[in-house]
Amino acid sequence: MGLSALIHSASLAGSQVRQDAAAEVNNFWRDPMKKNLIALAVLAAAGAASAQSSVTLYGRVDAGLVSAKAVDAAGVSLTQTKLDSNVLNNSLWGFKGTEDLGNGLKANFVLESGMSMDTGAQADTTKLFNRKATVGLSGNFGSVELGRNYTAYDTLRSATNNTGDTNMAVTGDVWKVGGDYNLRTDNSVRFDSANYSGFSGSVAYAFGENKNAADNLNNGATDTVSLHVKYANGPLLVGYAHQTEEQKRSVTVPSSTKYNLIAGSYDFGVVKLNAGYNKVSGSAARGDDTEYQVGVSAPFGATTVYFGYANGKNEIGAVETKRAGFDLAATYALSKRTTAYAGYKTYETKNTKIENTVYGVGVRHVF
Repeated sequence: MGLSALIHSASLAGSQVRQDAAAEVNNFWRDPMKKNLIALAVLAAAGAASAQSSVTLYGRVDAGLVSAKAVDAAGVSLTQTKLDSNVLNNSLWGFKGTEDLGNGLKANFVLESGMSMDTGAQADTTKLFNRKATVGLSGNFGSVELGRNYTAYDTLRSATNNTGDTNMAVTGDVWKVGGDYNLRTDNSVRFDSANYSGFSGSVAYAFGENKNAADNLNNGATDTVSLHVKYANGPLLVGYAHQTEEQKRSVTVPSSTKYNLIAGSYDFGVVKLNAGYNKVSGSAARGDDTEYQVGVSAPFGATTVYFGYANGKNEIGAVETKRAGFDLAATYALSKRTTAYAGYKTYETKNTKIENTVYGVGVRHVF
């Protein structure tokens, strides 16, 4: 066979191979089972890659119309209507991420900032991520977080507060009759245990990092320690929380404020009940507090109705200051992420003419 004939024969053979290969490809894609296998393989590969590391942008925006009335000790009344932010919940935005390190261990971070929807202003001009800024590890043991974080005491208090722990809950206004607590701390180390048949716990320590401050007795630092233990299983949650806040002092007597909380909730399905009892022991200047709160909420389809009551008493020696109040609120789920709401709360300081009343309606959206 001549050279030209060999070339012609090889060309014909190559053409047939290409035709056969094309036919095989066409037959492959006509087979739905094979196409599904390819699609599943691609999705599995994408899922495996994304499972290794992820970063999420999230947030919550809340704004509404508010009418607030305040009566001072002299009996002077002032009513103001305004567009306000954070009526039901505080507005915020943040980033959170996780990386799978293998063997059940993960690295995590959270950067969360507060803001005002009525002005667009940053909630804290001195701290961009004023709400939370942590990095840590998590695994079968639980989690460890370092940075600016919520106290372990606040976690239980929030989980058992009435009116869904929203800004409509009157507890925060009444229970600070003798002074407010630190719900977040800088320079903290926090450990949250894993869940053991419903039992779990948390402990956090925040370094004051001002041990050499001249106005601190014996160069003591204003450290904060907090903890909680709880049992949460099905409809029942019950727990105990403690927090000790060391105070700056220039006198010869050490000063600290100690909080002890017993609280819980029970969800009957048609109605949810919650209650809490808080005892505060402070310095001679701050005094001691005795506080309690109760709440009930009931869902009706997309609507949930709330009622809460709180009572607080501060004692400084023989002097007592009492405060009490209640709230009513309702939320309506327009979608999974958007909620319309209306609420009312009022509280007064006993033995004085001081009263505060707030009405509010608005919209909250989460993303």
